[in-house]
Amino acid sequence: MHTYIVKWVKKLKQVAEDADDVLDEFEYELLRQQVELRNHKKRKVLNFLSASNPLWFRFKMAHKIKKINDSLVELKNEAPLIYLVAKKGDSRQRPDRGQTDSFFEDGEKVFGRDDAVRNIVTTLISSDNQQKNLSVMAIVGMAGLGKTTLAKSVYNEPTIGTYFHKRIWVCVSNTFEVDKILSQMVESLSKKAGMKSQDALLKVLREEITGKRYVLVLDDVWNEEREKWDSLMSCLSKLNSNPGSCIIVTTRRTNVSTIAETLPRPELRNLSKEDCSSIIKQRAVNLDENGFIYTELEIIGRAIAEKCGGVPLVAKTLPEWLGNLASLVELSIQCCENLKCLPSLEAMQRLTKLQLLRVYGCPLLKDSGEE
Repeated sequence: MHTYIVKWVKKLKQVAEDADDVLDEFEYELLRQQVELRNHKKRKVLNFLSASNPLWFRFKMAHKIKKINDSLVELKNEAPLIYLVAKKGDSRQRPDRGQTDSFFEDGEKVFGRDDAVRNIVTTLISSDNQQKNLSVMAIVGMAGLGKTTLAKSVYNEPTIGTYFHKRIWVCVSNTFEVDKILSQMVESLSKKAGMKSQDALLKVLREEITGKRYVLVLDDVWNEEREKWDSLMSCLSKLNSNPGSCIIVTTRRTNVSTIAETLPRPELRNLSKEDCSSIIKQRAVNLDENGFIYTELEIIGRAIAEKCGGVPLVAKTLPEWLGNLASLVELSIQCCENLKCLPSLEAMQRLTKLQLLRVYGCPLLKDSGEE
């Protein structure tokens, strides 16, 4: 047994060293950005897809952090086999995320989720689900993959609005407190606030929900304690709602979904390049102060879309760069392997402040590397 423990500790030490290397890389990147800021403080520079670009640096580090996390999970699973048992203690909580809501921005469109929305709606209103008193569906995925957006899309579907008598949206985040969730439900349904007694909260909820079918969205759930979840479900079971009522949970953690879900888990895939490109175009149009987007500059946008990795949040962030194209002094396009052509000379001339265009690492472009 001693040999196994020694091997386990060596693996843990290696993971710790890898984590330390990641911290060193973050420290170096911070210093590099400070130097670069001083060097370029008198000119505006947009450096797409460069190894020195902060966004791409975060992508690279995200992969390394994921590898470290996977190794830690593996070590955690091996620990009980060699009688290493963790003891519960005080832990630092993850900071609360900003509150989410059930509304979309004016003109906002959702790309690449039609099939997922349709499948979820079909499941929720199916005859099988109508026989259940209260079912739970979990939407699971990494940060930025669009869990909240998917939940909003389902929540705002006309079919959902017709089928369910009541719709309730609660952003849970880090603090999973049953009374707090019940209080938010009361505020959503009755506009009453400030009630602290669980009995009083349940009385109001019974008045609003008895004999009705409802859908409750619990967004951004992190709780992995079954006792807390069971306590919430016990309270909700006392509301005398109609069969077919359901809860939609969004979470990054598989353990959360395992505790809660009773319905098949929907598949949340990465978006296609085309969908990422559509998001970039939509956001760029919204950010364009002149009310239009230079059509031929979408060539650059499509090249960027290939670097999004199918993550909607990344695609939404990139247009902040596209939206500022007109004010650029220098533009650097690097390592776009599938970029076949640049915007026409006429289109580029619309960038009246552009003084330098640098392109390299784009093998399909002719004369790549020239300035």
